[in-house]
This record gives sequence, C-alpha cells and structure tokens, in this order.
Amino acid sequence: MEQKFLTILTPTYNRSEKLVDLYESLKRQINKNFIWYVIDDGSEDQTEEKVSGFIEEDEFPIVYEKTQNGGKHRALNRAIPKLNSELTLIVDSDDLLLPEATDVIFNDWIENADRGIVGIMYLLGFSGFEAIGTQWPYDKLYGSEITHTINKGISGDRTKVMLTDILKKYPFPEFEGEKFCSESVVWLAIAKKHSVMTRNKIIYIARYLEDGLTAAGRKKQVNNPLGAMENAKAYLDKKIKRKIIIKNALLFTCYGLFAKKSVGAIIKESPMKLYVFLTLLPAVLLKKKWEKYLQ
Repeated sequence: MEQKFLTILTPTYNRSEKLVDLYESLKRQINKNFIWYVIDDGSEDQTEEKVSGFIEEDEFPIVYEKTQNGGKHRALNRAIPKLNSELTLIVDSDDLLLPEATDVIFNDWIENADRGIVGIMYLLGFSGFEAIGTQWPYDKLYGSEITHTINKGISGDRTKVMLTDILKKYPFPEFEGEKFCSESVVWLAIAKKHSVMTRNKIIYIARYLEDGLTAAGRKKQVNNPLGAMENAKAYLDKKIKRKIIIKNALLFTCYGLFAKKSVGAIIKESPMKLYVFLTLLPAVLLKKKWEKYLQ
C-alpha cells in the first residue's frame, strides 16, 4: 500500500450510490496527502463496480477490499492492521468531508503532535455552518476525552483522527452471532490512557439515514446484547461521573438480561458490582419495555 500521511477508512455495506457523494467530496480536498481505503462488508449491490470506476479515474490512491458480512466493527478490525499511514480517519460511506478537511488535519497535526496527543477530535455538522450537538467551551483543549467531553456533558457525535498505531492496539471486541458493536468501546479504551486535542471546527458532514446505525441504534443494541454490554461496561469506570455510571450500569444489566445471562453472571462481569445490583429491578422493567425491538 502506498505510504500517505492520512488514511480515510470507509467501512461500507450496500451504499454504492452514497459512496459516489463521498468520493466527490474526497476529489474536492485541497490536500491530497491521503489514501482512501474502502472495506466492503459483503455488499450485494454495485459497490465493487463503483469503486473500480473511482480507481480508474486515478484522482488519488484507493484501496478496495471485500470481506464477508460481519458488521462494521469486524470490517474495521480487518482493515486497520493493514494500514501504514501516520493517521487514520474513519468516514462512514453515507457521509462527506468538507474540502478543507484533510488540510486542516494535516496542519493541526504538524502544529500539535509534540504535545503528547494521540489524535484530534473535530465537530460533525449537518452542514459546514451547523454543528451537531454542543461545542467545547474553548478551542484546542488538550487531555482525555473523558475529562473534556464525556464528564462535561458535551453532546453530539464527533469525528476523531487517530494515530494508526494506536488504533491497531485497540481492536473491537467480536461476539459470535452478533454484527454490531459501538465505536465508543474503542474510543473509551483509548481515552482512559491517552490524550487528544479538541477543535471547535466542522470538517465532516453527517447524513443520518433512516436505515443507518444511528436511527436504528436501540434495535441494534437489543439484538446484539453482548456488544451492547461491552459498550455500557466501558463507562463503568471511576474516571467517569457518577450519573453516567448509574445510567450505564442500568444498560449493562438490561442488555445482560437480553443476552440471557443470569443475574449472578451479570454482577460477576461488572467492574462496579454495587451499581449493577442496585439497577437490577429498573433493568427488568426496561427490558420488558424494549422487547418490542427484538427481531
């Protein structure tokens, strides 16, 4: 694979038409010091043909790999070990980058890499002018995502540019029979040990689709309960604010019940057993409410 400063990594599944829009946004990038790695999670549409056409245009380096359908997290686990760029940015197939995105990343990294950070967090936008969620109180904060974002109640999705070597150390957990695991599992694992820089700048446009992971979030969690447990478990940590711990203890217990685990097994697996014990009754009621999401 050609050596580049940045890999734009796109996991995709049956999004051939949306990929065209993302490709066009990549063609408009001011800074072309990147490679686009498309990891196809077993698409049954025209994805391979579309990407082959992009490669023939030779606008920038593109790598295409197709794997058996196993979910976004498995596709990422397959692709990330093969990357050799300094930084990696995961961009979903139905989203876009603003024209200055890669140039902003390049300049921000050159100016701040010596501060001991492993990545940079940027705002997502509905447009180049309308951010999703709330902004950080100051631009260019340095430290843990837990300190500056999660515990401060900064809401909304963010995009993260990470050192590729760091991502290689934090693969997604995989559970047999499940095809979904939230990216938060990896981001939190990194946040507990490493610092990042935050920027109040939109570089990424998110286009949430009706059948996408965001809109179907609760259904995805209920039907992939072991992955959902792992996500909730990531928040059961003394570094995180108590109200967030309580919420996720409830979720951990609820998804454990969906996974048909015994109460004893759920408590045993929890890093904060008292919180899980205290949320047991509410979790039983919540499970009953959410059973409508079962496939």
